[in-house]
Amino acid sequence: MRIVRALRPTLRPVLLAALVISAVGCGQANMVKTLGRVRGYMLERNYDGALATLRKAKKDGAFKEQDRVAFWMEEGMLLYLTRQYKAAADVFEKCENRTKELYTKSISKNIKAAFSSEAATDYKGEAYERVLLNVFKAFAYLGMGKFDGAMVEARKINEKLQLYATNAKTKGRMTYNQDAFAHWLMGLLFEMDKQYDDARIAYKKSWEVYTKEWSGNYGLQPPAFVAGDLYRAAMLSNSTEEANAAQAAAGPAGAQSVANFKAGMGEIILFHLNGEGPSKTDYFVRCIFKTAAAFRCDGEPGGEFMRKTTITVTPAGWTTVKIAFPQLITHPPAHNKVFMTNGPARALTQTMYPLNRIARVTLRDKMGRIFKAAIIRTITKVLTSKAAGAIGGGEKKALGFLLSKGSSALFQALEEADKRAWTTLPARIDVGRIWVKPGTHTVLLELDSGKQLQIPGVKVDAGKRQFIFYRTLP
Repeated sequence: MRIVRALRPTLRPVLLAALVISAVGCGQANMVKTLGRVRGYMLERNYDGALATLRKAKKDGAFKEQDRVAFWMEEGMLLYLTRQYKAAADVFEKCENRTKELYTKSISKNIKAAFSSEAATDYKGEAYERVLLNVFKAFAYLGMGKFDGAMVEARKINEKLQLYATNAKTKGRMTYNQDAFAHWLMGLLFEMDKQYDDARIAYKKSWEVYTKEWSGNYGLQPPAFVAGDLYRAAMLSNSTEEANAAQAAAGPAGAQSVANFKAGMGEIILFHLNGEGPSKTDYFVRCIFKTAAAFRCDGEPGGEFMRKTTITVTPAGWTTVKIAFPQLITHPPAHNKVFMTNGPARALTQTMYPLNRIARVTLRDKMGRIFKAAIIRTITKVLTSKAAGAIGGGEKKALGFLLSKGSSALFQALEEADKRAWTTLPARIDVGRIWVKPGTHTVLLELDSGKQLQIPGVKVDAGKRQFIFYRTLP
């Protein structure tokens, strides 16, 4: 800062811009390359190699200060996949705390964003990613056998979703503002804790979101067993009216689940973390403008992502620039369904969390805001560049010309979209369930590809649940 103060007043803004450019100049290239290598290790099911690669890249500077949340999301998931549940829970906790802090905006980061891209701001995660932090933290606690810890996460999920519902009413509605899967998981945990009325409320909310929102927004058929869970919880909490209302949707399976529970049977629940989650890349649009109010682009928000338009001719005096927007890359899972079998008990998994679809709709909802911010950012860059070229005469004029040309080229070279996302998530979460007698069981998983996997030593107590988590890629 002393260097800036020592310069003539006319040069200070230019040097400040140059310093900002140099601070953010390396962009996200190293982070994107790192996540590509992590993906390669994950496809080989080498989660230890993926974790080591991620951490080394962090030490080498691939993830910057503003990328901490994105890094911790990836690190926490890889720790979870390597069954380091305590470490995973700790990282997810640190990550969640940071997302809370980020409600206070950083002015310095916003200045950087004005000269480079939104990637210069702190990443706080998408709304659904922030809920999934608690979901996977609960999974980590279940992996440690710490049911109380999982219950704490259930309460946090409930508080977070209540906040989302309030914000949807007061700050404008995003398509994703409730989470049917998270509500269902809450109900499951409440029921295991014998908090049957809380379980009933959570199951009811889950069923409502599945039927009234997720079926239309994401094309997901409501999993039939959620109605059965609602019916069972209503019966256990003596909510006869609620039970009667849920009975038709639950069908015979709902009554059978109540009979199984009363007979002292237990349940094995499979969480199939299916496929690889979405990532982002750059999508470039060409724009021309004369002033902040007069611009045209060959693409604009519309449809599922971006609608193409046409620029026939560039009028005299207009400036041509390229602008980067984040484009989602999704990978369809290789496996559609999984059969789980134990003796005569046999069940087929059902999709409960369509993460690819949720991510796509979330980006679509934000694209209008992203588009406007990118236009403003680009105009700011060009005006700064032109201001540098108009410094004055003599040495100042020559310096201004060089800075104008250099900064203009560098601004366009630095143009990139914010490509941060929680890439180690699955494409979707599928769930299968079977009721069994108390004892130790071997569960057979049969993939639609013909692959089979036996999971021995699954111990289930009377009236209890045991969870199996299985990840497949791609």
